[in-house]
Amino acid sequence: MNNRVGVAQFVDIAAAAQFQGPGAIITDDFQKEITDVLRRTSILNGRISYVPATGDISTYYEQNTINGGEFVDPRNPSATATSNGRTPHGVKVKALTNQVNFGHYDVTLGQQQKNFAELKAKDLNDMLNGIGLAHGKGLWRGNDTALSVPTTLNYVGLETQIKNTFTVGANASIVAAIRAKVAAMVASEKYELMPTAVYINPIGHYYMEEEVRVAVESGKMSNPFGKTVVAGIEVATIMTAAGLLPIIPEPFIKATVNATTPSNTDYGIAILTEPMVEYHYVGEKGIYLFELGTTGNLQEQYVGIKYGAPVAKGPSYAHAYGTIERPTITAVG
Repeated sequence: MNNRVGVAQFVDIAAAAQFQGPGAIITDDFQKEITDVLRRTSILNGRISYVPATGDISTYYEQNTINGGEFVDPRNPSATATSNGRTPHGVKVKALTNQVNFGHYDVTLGQQQKNFAELKAKDLNDMLNGIGLAHGKGLWRGNDTALSVPTTLNYVGLETQIKNTFTVGANASIVAAIRAKVAAMVASEKYELMPTAVYINPIGHYYMEEEVRVAVESGKMSNPFGKTVVAGIEVATIMTAAGLLPIIPEPFIKATVNATTPSNTDYGIAILTEPMVEYHYVGEKGIYLFELGTTGNLQEQYVGIKYGAPVAKGPSYAHAYGTIERPTITAVG
């Protein structure tokens, strides 16, 4: 018969303690909040129109002419019958998805420890945010090349859809380029255009502000910018032929190395007529969330999915997309 009792041992707690003193042993602990300032969506997403898709290929019609109308002899009037052509356009609905699995043991242990009590909810929310992040990037930079005959599973980004383009050279004025392009759009006799916002890569925005600062300090001009609040942030406005337009820094607009000067970067800029930028969705404007149940290894599975695609109507006249060539500044992260 074994009458032995387990032998107690003394251990050194110093390695696990932050401080030891009379009446106190302070051990490591941690903040229960997780530091998280990650970007989760695009500013553009909150400013465009969400409309129900008409089908797997969502179709709309575009009219580009108003025919007829002529001066005649008032004593001998005559007219020629005319008709106005309307062209169908389609955009293929796309899908974005994401998934997160929770192990039963890990979730139960976390509940017992009472550490990060809301971690499961945060991870579930971040799974959906992952879809929102891919969506926000895809609105601008989606790599598909055809709206109705897809070549990839991604969106056709606005920078690809928009055919009215311009460039701002390394020594050219960004402010003048914006005003000139807006003026050219508003001056159209064929289309009644009124752009509503300028979206610009944040580093391109810095160079634009620097251009104005240098000109103001040298006495060549007064500051042309006002201020307005857009999507919860205060942004500059610029007076154009279309009135005051907000200039919105948009980090998802592409920045690419300049083809001829590798030390320079082409920073994207877009002038949009936002009511003519639509997202054609199926089912829900937001993201579907499905709980798939518990698998044989006790993994809880959750899947999120979003159906839809963006379209810039009037891509050759209602919007403009350009690049600003400037010395490279590397973005953080």
